Amino acid sequence: MKKEYLNDLLELLGTEVPELRWTDADEGQLDYYTDERPPVAWPCCLVEFSIPDTHDLSPMGSVPQRCTLRAVLTIAFNDCASLNTRTPKSVRETALKRFELLEKIKQTVHGRWFDRFQQPYMRRSCVPQKREDGLKVYEMVFEAVVIE
Repeated sequence: MKKEYLNDLLELLGTEVPELRWTDADEGQLDYYTDERPPVAWPCCLVEFSIPDTHDLSPMGSVPQRCTLRAVLTIAFNDCASLNTRTPKSVRETALKRFELLEKIKQTVHGRWFDRFQQPYMRRSCVPQKREDGLKVYEMVFEAVVIE
């Protein structure tokens, strides 16, 4: 896996989405913490890369390969705001701001080209995660095609 993919995406998010207070590689910050809260600032975006599919471009199986590059963005909020219809309007507005940030991240990454890309990032999904620790977490998946 090339470190350039991670550097490009972290720089893009850090520059164009200043609302994110913590952007980092996903090293389990939301899963393996022992204090009250993970070692991040809120809201945060943690990035994990994988190459789930490859195709040889040569019949002999030598390089290069056409690869699907998958970027999983874990976006987490610790605002404790509820969308309940009985909560005060200001609380609901805080909760609704999550969706504005998710949309801004999608607009920033979706369709973005970088060097080495054959096809740009395309959003594939955005799914909320169920958690017991009170964090509101979404997993947004983007895929691009690269030649390696």
